[in-house]
Order: sequence, then C-alpha cells, then structure tokens
Amino acid sequence: MILTKPFNLIVRFVKNTNKNLLSHCSLSTDRSETISAALKQFYLKVHPDLFTQYPKEKDVNEKSLQLVSAYLSGLQRKEYMAPITVTFFTKLSPNLPPPAPVSFIPHRITLNSNDLITSVNRILTALNLLTVDRPKEQKQVGQHEIQFKIIEIEKFYDFTKIPKISLKTWLTNNFEAARVITKQHQKLLNEISDKINSIKERFKLKSIEYSDDWSVPQFSTCLRTLLMYADKWHEKLLTLEAKIFFCILLNTKSKRLIFGDKSCLLQDGSLELSANEPPVYWDHVICCELLHSDKYMEKIASYENNLSQYFHDIKIRQDPDSEYLCRAHTYLYHLIQLSSHLNLNRHHEAHKKKSWKNFYLFINPYSSEPSLTNSGFFQISAFDATMDILDFMINNRKQAEETRNLYEKDVEKGHHLLEIIKKQFNLTDILINRRIKKSDINQSCQRLINERQHFLNILTKCRLKIDKNYNLAQNGTMSIPWDWSLTQNETL
Repeated sequence: MILTKPFNLIVRFVKNTNKNLLSHCSLSTDRSETISAALKQFYLKVHPDLFTQYPKEKDVNEKSLQLVSAYLSGLQRKEYMAPITVTFFTKLSPNLPPPAPVSFIPHRITLNSNDLITSVNRILTALNLLTVDRPKEQKQVGQHEIQFKIIEIEKFYDFTKIPKISLKTWLTNNFEAARVITKQHQKLLNEISDKINSIKERFKLKSIEYSDDWSVPQFSTCLRTLLMYADKWHEKLLTLEAKIFFCILLNTKSKRLIFGDKSCLLQDGSLELSANEPPVYWDHVICCELLHSDKYMEKIASYENNLSQYFHDIKIRQDPDSEYLCRAHTYLYHLIQLSSHLNLNRHHEAHKKKSWKNFYLFINPYSSEPSLTNSGFFQISAFDATMDILDFMINNRKQAEETRNLYEKDVEKGHHLLEIIKKQFNLTDILINRRIKKSDINQSCQRLINERQHFLNILTKCRLKIDKNYNLAQNGTMSIPWDWSLTQNETL
C-alpha cells in the first residue's frame, strides 16, 4: 500500500496526540463518591426511621424522600423533570437534658434545575450540609498539547434506594428517649396495674389486654371508664337481667377482656371493647351480647364437635400465630356453613381416612383459600369450595405434619433464645410479633446474641420487641425489624 506524504503527516500527528492524551488523561469517580458521602449525612438528619416517635414529621419526611429520589433518578437518566417542592423536618436538639421536648425545623426546598449536582447541592444547602464539588475540565496547556480530565461515574449512585438505618444507629438515637418515656409513665403504669388487678378480681377475668401502639394514658382512660360503668351496672342489680349478667361475669374466669378496634363478643367467649367508640356501645355489648354468650358458646362447641367427628378427631384451634379473634356470630356462621357442606360430602376420602388425630384445623373467616399456616394448621373458611378444602387437606397431610414438627422445634428454640437475650442484655422485657415466622425470629435473636458487644450498654433496662419495622411505642417499648442489619454498605 502506497501512502501519500499528507497522509503520513496525519498518522504521525495522531500518534503523537494519543501519547499526550494517554499521559495526561485521568479517570475520576470523585462525583459519585462525594454524592454518596454527602447524602449519607442528609439521610442521617431526615430518615423516617429516626422519627418513629413523631408520626406527622415521619410521614412528611417519608413522602418527601420518595419525591426527591424519583426526581434525582430522572436527572441521572437525563430525563426532563418538572419542578417539585418538598419539606423535610430535622430535629433541633434541646440544650436541656432529657426529658426536655424536641423541637423541629421545617426545610422547604424547591427543585427546578435539570442538572443533577445542582439539585443535590440545593438540598444539602437547605439543611446546612457540605455540598458536592463539581469536577472541572482543565484548559488547553500548549499549542499542540491537550490536557483534560475524563469525568465519568463508573459506579452510579442509586437514588431510588433509600439506605436502611442500621440497628446501632437507631438504638443510639432512641434508647435515651425510651428510658425517659418509661420513667415518665412509671407512676401511671403502677396505677394501671392496680386497676387491672381490681377489674380482674371483680369480674374473674383471665387477663386484660391492649395494643402496644396505644399510649399509656389512653389505656388508663379506658380502664377508668370501665370502672365507672361497672359501678353503674352495680346499681342495676335490682333487675333480674342484671343479676344474670353478673352471674355470667363470675363464670368468665378463663376469659379475657381486650381493648381493641371493635365492641363485641369474641369467638372464644372473651369480650372486646373498642376504645374509639363511645362507652354507650359497651352497654349494648355487655347487656345484650354478653348475656347470651352461653348460648353462643354452646352452639360453637357443638358445631366444632361436628367438624371434629367428620375429620375423625381433628383438633379445632385458633392458630397460635394469629392475634386476631373474630366476632362470635361470624365464627358461628362459618361453622354452621362448613358443617352443612361437609355433611353432603361424606363419600370423600378425607372423611374415610382413619384418623386426623394429630392434625389441626383453623377456621379463619378472612382466609381467601384453603392453605397451611406457618404453624402447620389447615386454614379454611365457609367461602371456600368444599371439594377444594377436602382435596387440599388430603394432598397436604404430609406437609402439614412436617411443618407442624418444624414449628414446634422453632418455638422451643425461640423460648430458649429469648431467655438468653433477656438475661445477657439485662432487659426489662422482650416481646415478639407473632405474625413473623418463628424461624425468622430465631435468626434475629441469634444475630443479636452474636453481635451483643454492640448493644450491651444500650439495651440495659429497656423493653425490646422484635417486629417488622423500627418503632418507639408510647409505653417505651423499642421495636426493631427482625431483618436488622449492621452491614456498612447497606446501612447508615
């Protein structure tokens, strides 16, 4: 191949230029690293998990974070983004020691730039945080020598993924508040304990329960109202109906009184009173439904016995992981319908099986289809097709037995681990969310024990609950997610 002189000159120039470029170019990933470091400080100020005591501020920060994440992700993809305005709350630490109240500073931020770093810096500036440096291209140095810097983000920062708060960070931010809340309410808790004992003795109840989400004053108000109405009911003793009512109460030693979200007689004969309804509704439940509770319980026992006979000694039980009890009349309706439908299918193999003695049946009016619970119970309702129920139970006998055996082992192991944690961390109490799988609870407990050096001083004399999310309850209980993490790459 013959090269002309001009072409040779061009090749020589390109070779020399490439040498200069290779000797002077450099690769920078400073932008992504700087953004990561800057936003870490931002998240530590506004992360919703750090505002579990303050629902309003938590909700505002959570929604604002979602909007900002979507906005920055769009800019990162070079998309046009419409301007947005968001508000973030940050805590202003009081000068006084606890229990001084925490003040909040609202930060209203408008994002209207289509440049990523400009938008990030506007957020950081609004919260008085260090901004991100913008890498600059270097100018031409000589006539033939070009020196520049390649600006490229090798590892893109994922704006859509809001980092998790590490367990240690969350506990460090909340353990003092938890102790203060517990101390503040200790006198009220003692009064509540006295009221509970008085009511339990007066009405021969097994227990009085309420949700952990409630505030201590709210529960105290419910008990005070109940005692006031109990005195009112005493005045009705002159009527025969009231005498019958108190006879029924005296025979409820194994029953519970639950303050929940509805006022009704429950499927096990316990009584639920709604804290959100006026006490006049309690009158109706106690003076009407409770008066006829014996009839309800007799019918429920009779139809449960029919089902047990159909399945040859299967046990009808409430699932141990279910915290929800339905209304007595709803439960009775499902029992009647199931008994009627099953009686029409006595030819099925499920009825001809020799024994279901070591199996359990859970009647759940709110289940959508026949299934196995985590504890190995068959879960059915009257809305399920009868043949679907019977076929499912036949096809899953072995799995139900295996699941039940594993569950019982996990329960035994869980009790042992919880005792170890309570003792090693010197906890006042430790609770669990019963809806979480026992194997997941055990895994979380084991990891707490393995990492105990990080939490020994923090958790001393605290109430801890293994739950689905971080939360600081109104009674001072600290809830942590069962899948908590200490991994620095994933958490703050």
